[in-house]
Amino acid sequence: MDAKDSADKIVRKIVVLGGGSAGFLAAVAIAKKLTDVELTVIRSTKMGVIGVGEGTIPSVVQFLHRFLGIDVKAFNREAKPSIKLGIKYIWGKRPFFNYTFSAQLTQNHPQLSIPKGYFCQDDFEYADLNSALMRYGKVALRKRNGHPLFNQSFAYHMENKKFVSYFETLGDELGIHKIDAIVDDVKVGPGGVESLKLDDGRIVEGDLFIDASGFRAELIDKALKEPYVDFGDALFCDRAVVGGWERTDEDPYNPYTTAETMDAGWSWQIEHDDLVNRGYVFCSRFLSEDEAVAEFTRKNPKVKMPRVISFNAGVRKRTWVKNVVSIGNSAGFVEPIEATAIGMICDSVSRLIRGLSASNMRLLDIQRDIYNRIVFKNWEIIRDFIALHYKFNNRLDTPFWKMCQNEVPLGEAQEIADYFKEVGPDFSFINVELKRDFFTAEGYIAMLVGQQVKYNRTPEISADMLGKWKTFKQRLASVVENALTMDEYLDALRNTKLQSPYSQNGTPGQPRQKQTVKMGDEKEGELNWH
Repeated sequence: MDAKDSADKIVRKIVVLGGGSAGFLAAVAIAKKLTDVELTVIRSTKMGVIGVGEGTIPSVVQFLHRFLGIDVKAFNREAKPSIKLGIKYIWGKRPFFNYTFSAQLTQNHPQLSIPKGYFCQDDFEYADLNSALMRYGKVALRKRNGHPLFNQSFAYHMENKKFVSYFETLGDELGIHKIDAIVDDVKVGPGGVESLKLDDGRIVEGDLFIDASGFRAELIDKALKEPYVDFGDALFCDRAVVGGWERTDEDPYNPYTTAETMDAGWSWQIEHDDLVNRGYVFCSRFLSEDEAVAEFTRKNPKVKMPRVISFNAGVRKRTWVKNVVSIGNSAGFVEPIEATAIGMICDSVSRLIRGLSASNMRLLDIQRDIYNRIVFKNWEIIRDFIALHYKFNNRLDTPFWKMCQNEVPLGEAQEIADYFKEVGPDFSFINVELKRDFFTAEGYIAMLVGQQVKYNRTPEISADMLGKWKTFKQRLASVVENALTMDEYLDALRNTKLQSPYSQNGTPGQPRQKQTVKMGDEKEGELNWH
């Protein structure tokens, strides 16, 4: 399709192929934002839904409640997510460290002349309010009346089946046309996909097709043959054992994902009201599937019926080709250590909607080119950031981890790591540049400090500053002692008439705001979420 043909193509009918989280998220967003479009979702109930726990990042919360305007309380009552304040890493030589969604290390302490990260090289148990909450298994502070001071820096843990069911129901309420069928054939023309032939004989035509068909990639791969860029040279893992168990006496109900180093990869734990989900991402070059399952079940004796999933880390070179946009696993996949899958779905969908709105629903070559450049760059950023997790993790001395330390390339994250090695956790010089990055300066500093990467600059820490730092940490521990547990917080969020988290300090995406915590009648100082 050349530029002239593309400019003349107006999108009046959009067809979404696939009914998982990618398909229904895309469909609901399109129905809410592009109201004049005729929209159809094609999915087969015979294929089922992957029933695993799934983490998210804060941009997903923004997408759901700010961009789409989904009611916070209704979503929490019906989809029943749990709260995620960050990731607890059992990683490197430390017992653990907390990676938060708050500015744990980049928000300077007003009484310290150097960044907080310099105080955390030996002791990184917690360095702000969110990490202290994580440390003690709490979610939010408790006001004097017992109500929660709603936390602003959070993401969700989802049970996939409940999440997909919620969005399918929302799609029904929005009047989205659904067809329960399997695609038998795809008709391709000069402009891309022209129509889909279904197994019941129907022909479905469209102007724009969303390929949310998962790893099958029915349109972007099988029909349009778009090349796949393999990330295997940096991300060595290619299998995952997944399983879980019904929640019984597990206490506390933790507000974070756990990422734990294993012999040939790492294991996650995600907690829900009634379930605990576990998985083991590993490299089949170092461990057979049977050996991985055995290691996984030794670590998790409660797991029922573990199963193995194969994957190939990478992404399509172009995720928007002609009139097909691939979303979710059809576009690309990386291991879920940073829980970016749903975040990339939301980012891609919102970017597509904004592009079509700006062009008055025309398909433009320049539109596709910019979209593809930005999306591909985001995937590369994710790959390189995950590579940092492997390059510097020296917790275990197994053949897999030795290979990671010696051979994992960091791509563009190499410069960031080299800068850290020179100056340490002071990114004031590159902070603005990293605001464009998917993880910002906070993410890189947390992972490099967390893994105790050595640096050349060692500023002098006076006894006075050290005393102020210790006092700050003691106050944090004192403040969170009476904070709300997950059960208490979720009950308040789902079942009371209290204001939602978006009613107090603005919607997510606005500048972070300081929150002053009071102890009795005295101000306990600016113990910020951020």
